[in-house]
Amino acid sequence: MWWDDYLLIIGWMFLMIGVSLQTVVFGSGYLVTTLSGPIITPANLASDNAMKLSLAFSKTSFALTLLRFTTGWLRPVIILITCMTDIMCLVHTILVWRPTCGAESAFSLGSCWSINSGIWMNMIGSIVSAVTDFGLALIPIYSVWDLQMVKREKAGVAIAMSIGVLAGIVAVLKAVEALEVTRVVGTEFSRRLAVLSIWIHAEPNATIVAASIPVLRVLIRDVAKSFASYHPSAAHYVKSDGVFQSANLSNVRATSINSDLDSETVILPIFKPGTEADDRYRAEGQEAVELRKLHAHVPSG
Repeated sequence: MWWDDYLLIIGWMFLMIGVSLQTVVFGSGYLVTTLSGPIITPANLASDNAMKLSLAFSKTSFALTLLRFTTGWLRPVIILITCMTDIMCLVHTILVWRPTCGAESAFSLGSCWSINSGIWMNMIGSIVSAVTDFGLALIPIYSVWDLQMVKREKAGVAIAMSIGVLAGIVAVLKAVEALEVTRVVGTEFSRRLAVLSIWIHAEPNATIVAASIPVLRVLIRDVAKSFASYHPSAAHYVKSDGVFQSANLSNVRATSINSDLDSETVILPIFKPGTEADDRYRAEGQEAVELRKLHAHVPSG
């Protein structure tokens, strides 16, 4: 485990705290009148704080993962995006405790502001969060595509590392819901506010899923290798001459003189056409074929 794993665990712990507190709020009834109660107010605001801290830790964890394989100008970009996200979450955790004008509360700090001001703050934060999510999701695609890998592997890694788009989509939906809250009143306002709360909790969930996908991909790969080691038939193949051979397709890069050159299923190396490596391989392969033909015509004994 590395720092990104520890930060992800901390983010998950804050997520559990936030969900637990929000369960208390929903259990007491999510109405405008109860939001100013002696239990609901601190529980509701503390839940929101836990969600923002979970979002900050999980995004920082994913950013640290990206820093481990990126170079050049991408590293400052990742650091900048991470700082923007963390500062936004920190500011939000403080401002959310400002009291709403007209509502008495002993658990709020600073001067009062209108209830729509808090909603607009949430919407602006959601937009910033969506932009940073999409930015972090596109960086792996740019980084992986220049690596010397099979295109299939490139696509797999890029997709796995870009699941952060899911968190960005959730952030956009949260911003849309925040806008809808400002347009309604009465019981519909309470219902919309409850839906907005659900989207607030969904964003760190999506971020944690996105940060976990690269680890899960490696885990699935290792499990597949372990399965192949216990089931030889899943990791081997029979050559045309009847010899049982390993079929580790991803590591094959050359063919020796004793390889199955006559088989139509011969494994070709992965060289870019027209390169020196490709020309050298083709020359060696042709030489092997000629030597095999020569041996076939030499009488035994």
